[in-house]
Amino acid sequence: MTRKRTENIKGKEDRDYCVCIRTLGKAGEKYQVLLDSLKRQTVQPKKILVYIPYGYDLPKETIGVEQYVRCEKGMVYQRSLPFDEVDTNWILFLDDDVYMEDDAVESLFSGLEAGHGDAISANVFRVQEAGWLEKLKAAMVFTFPRFDDGWAIKLWRNGSHTYNSNPTRPVLPSQSAAGPTLLVRKKAFQSIHYSDERWMDAFRYPLGEDMALAYKLYLYGYRLLVHYDAGCVHLDAKTGNETNSLERFRIVQTVWLVRWYRIFYNLKHSTWKSKVLAVASYSLRELWTFFFGALSRSIKNHDIKFILVFFEKYKKGYDIIHSKAFRSLPRYDEYLE
Repeated sequence: MTRKRTENIKGKEDRDYCVCIRTLGKAGEKYQVLLDSLKRQTVQPKKILVYIPYGYDLPKETIGVEQYVRCEKGMVYQRSLPFDEVDTNWILFLDDDVYMEDDAVESLFSGLEAGHGDAISANVFRVQEAGWLEKLKAAMVFTFPRFDDGWAIKLWRNGSHTYNSNPTRPVLPSQSAAGPTLLVRKKAFQSIHYSDERWMDAFRYPLGEDMALAYKLYLYGYRLLVHYDAGCVHLDAKTGNETNSLERFRIVQTVWLVRWYRIFYNLKHSTWKSKVLAVASYSLRELWTFFFGALSRSIKNHDIKFILVFFEKYKKGYDIIHSKAFRSLPRYDEYLE
């Protein structure tokens, strides 16, 4: 498919930005692809900052202009720092395995200006273009298509989302967004205190950390956009920890429960009605997950452990939610007036 170039908008905002890349230094050639594509951007970054954990070797791949910043390891941690090194109004957060066409950043800025946005993400996963089998797999985990209603992604109160199956405009408002590319106002990012979500890094697989960031922007009143034609591709280097299917299922189930409790149920500004709706929505998804997740996996693998893990997560989740560390966290909407 030939990508349509986004038209420039008159009266551009300040387009100075710094790139902030989170990495473990293991993406190899795909990381080099990212760096090379940044070098070719029609709107050049002021800095390319690479956030890499202590103890990890610096990547061999380079274009000679990157600045390395050491920090603690974590998908959330490496994206929730003070970013004092960023001296521009805009931050372009990137994973280390993204390819960007030469005018991708220009397109993102044009999308922001056209949509009067505070943050914009490229639609790198493109589920709306997937075949029926991939869409069926998405539905099995409670992710459903939606007719074009002028929105990109909408969230259920259980943490699942629906996606626009046939977007008729290249840029749409959204309640969530993909994490590999996110261009955001620095002030907006700082105001949501994303560092409060570092609890997710305690899990080997911090499912939904990108949603936790994007939805927080939306919840705090910032205009979040998704660009369907920005020219960004997720190369998926898969440098994180691999787990077997049972262990992954165990982690995902527990994370989902704790994340739902924090983001959709236990809000500072919750009402009894919103809590009832959140519980009802979560219960519906749990019923779906039991049949199409736990039971189906147990039958497929001839192993009842998937069913046991499904119920085990309630005890694990309860212990986490009632732990001193978790209860000491400011609520997800703590700073929302």
